[in-house]
Amino acid sequence: MFTAAGIDACLRTLLRDSLPTLLATPGDAHFLANRLTGELTKATKTAVTDIDPRSALIDLYVEDLTGSSIQGAKDLTRCRNALGLKKDPALDDAILTGHQPFFNARHEVVHELDLVDPSGKGTRGRRHRDLAAVGAQCDGALQLMHAFIAPTARTVKAARRTTGGSTP
Repeated sequence: MFTAAGIDACLRTLLRDSLPTLLATPGDAHFLANRLTGELTKATKTAVTDIDPRSALIDLYVEDLTGSSIQGAKDLTRCRNALGLKKDPALDDAILTGHQPFFNARHEVVHELDLVDPSGKGTRGRRHRDLAAVGAQCDGALQLMHAFIAPTARTVKAARRTTGGSTP
């Protein structure tokens, strides 16, 4: 669960920190054409009329992408596409789908915790999870975050150079 929480925080921060730069330059990360088609939601209308509509729309977009937490391969795919990384071989559909068992295990643990009555004595009926398998899933999930961060950092750095912004 802690690794999954780290993924949530990492992707949410990566999106919030990189999208303002990525959306300022031509590239694969653009979303406004899709976000502003059809009937506008109240949240979108509020963002458009905000004193800083660009930032408000990006914040809304990040919330749309991540929700309360990343739930699985589908959410990973949406984040990948939003960052303009759809063509990155380290983040292809098969690789992202390969991480679904990690999220399934997290959902099982959370569901099991939801079913425990905190006022009762409890039960020893816990599901056994192989420590090595859990470790491998967590390691893979953390390596996946590197696959998101490294190309995004390169793209942001290049975009900042293009626009004359500073790069660390």
